Amino acid sequence: MLALLTYMIPIFGAVSAFFFALSVIPSKSILAEQIEELKVRVAPQQEETSPLVQRLFSGERRLLLTRQLIAAGWYTTTPAQFAMRIVAGAALGPLITLLVWKVAGLSLAWLVPLLIVITLCAAYSPFIALNRAIEARHTAIQKALPEFLDMVASTVQAGLALNSALAYAVDAAVGPLGEEIKAALSEIRLGRSRADALKAAGERTDQPALRNALRVMTQAERLGANVAKMLTELAEDARHQRLMAVEEMAAKLPVKMVFPMVFFMIPSIFTIIFGTVAVNYLTQHP
Repeated sequence: MLALLTYMIPIFGAVSAFFFALSVIPSKSILAEQIEELKVRVAPQQEETSPLVQRLFSGERRLLLTRQLIAAGWYTTTPAQFAMRIVAGAALGPLITLLVWKVAGLSLAWLVPLLIVITLCAAYSPFIALNRAIEARHTAIQKALPEFLDMVASTVQAGLALNSALAYAVDAAVGPLGEEIKAALSEIRLGRSRADALKAAGERTDQPALRNALRVMTQAERLGANVAKMLTELAEDARHQRLMAVEEMAAKLPVKMVFPMVFFMIPSIFTIIFGTVAVNYLTQHP
């Protein structure tokens, strides 16, 4: 039995490495990557027909997963590749379990509970990475949005058209915001209408502040309103939302500090306070 479990360690390791390698296979060329990325950006609702994806996810779940991958900026990652990462994580779980069980020298009764817990955590780890990527992308867009809107408002006020203003201000937008605006401008140059391209950029990021700003920007120009004034107000609103997000994070810090204090700081304090007393008592009453 022990010999069989020992042989299972390299087997699970090989299976996990195989599926993970399949999930990160690059495209054939840079040009093919750009064409495929543009297709995904323009038509994100395309259905995935992989049998593995159909087994793991229902139709609604596949559509939701596709939107989440796009919101995270993982345009070259398909639901099939994401499913392979889940399988790779599930195969990595037994490998980690067997290594922990063998190195720690635990009894056979611990094997099944460890296997269940570690395998579930390893299989769910791709979703954790996806959610963190979405959150980091939203935060980066929210940080860069006020300065970008100010730049667009200034260039529009200086006399440039909206497309030229966006092309000029995109250099000031760093990170995901600049990438999305550049993608929207590329779609406009390929013949897509500006309203559709900006709307698609807002839907891809799924960031409320950016989606609202792009919608107001398009409607203001269509209705003949003062675009520069609207963009300035949007920049102020985005800056206020960014400040509120920072205040919210600061308000959550005391709650997040409870667990480190309970498990690390309080035991240390008790050790410092009562450790000396215990040592003195033990030395005086051996």
